[in-house]
Amino acid sequence: MRLKPIVTALCAGALLAASPFASAKELKAIGVTVGDLANPFFVQITKGAELEARKLAGDNVKVTLVSSGYDLGQQVAQIDNFIAAKVDMIILNAADSKGIGPAVKRAKEAGIVVVAVDVAAEGADATITSDNTQAGELACKYISDRLNNKGNVVIINGPPVSAVQNRVEGCETEFKKTPGH
Repeated sequence: MRLKPIVTALCAGALLAASPFASAKELKAIGVTVGDLANPFFVQITKGAELEARKLAGDNVKVTLVSSGYDLGQQVAQIDNFIAAKVDMIILNAADSKGIGPAVKRAKEAGIVVVAVDVAAEGADATITSDNTQAGELACKYISDRLNNKGNVVIINGPPVSAVQNRVEGCETEFKKTPGH
């Protein structure tokens, strides 16, 4: 499976999902905050967001890309900076699905459209994700097949976000179907 088309589709979906909210005013500035700009997945999200923003709003749209380092406090500060900069839209890959809620609320109160990408964010206007439960099932089926349905597997969680939780859920569901795990 190629990652780039999926990520570009997520970004296009985020911008299109937000367009009914943003259509009343010209799109001049977008803030994008993701978990980690050293991660190729998030690099593709930011590139896709920038590309789609320019397709929708032209070359003069300002796109600000930042990384939260999966730190909720840092991401809240980034959103507050986007509010102060009066961006029209925030594309958000939340460091904490629930904890980000108050910052999302402040952005919406300031008239900013907030779109969550790949991870749910409490209060977002729209959420665009892949089927992370299915991704977990497929990944763990692959592991089971490679281990010939024998052996022990340890699941190490990542950040407390919906994408990780759903993938773990899918993985656990798959392992319950498989004898020997």
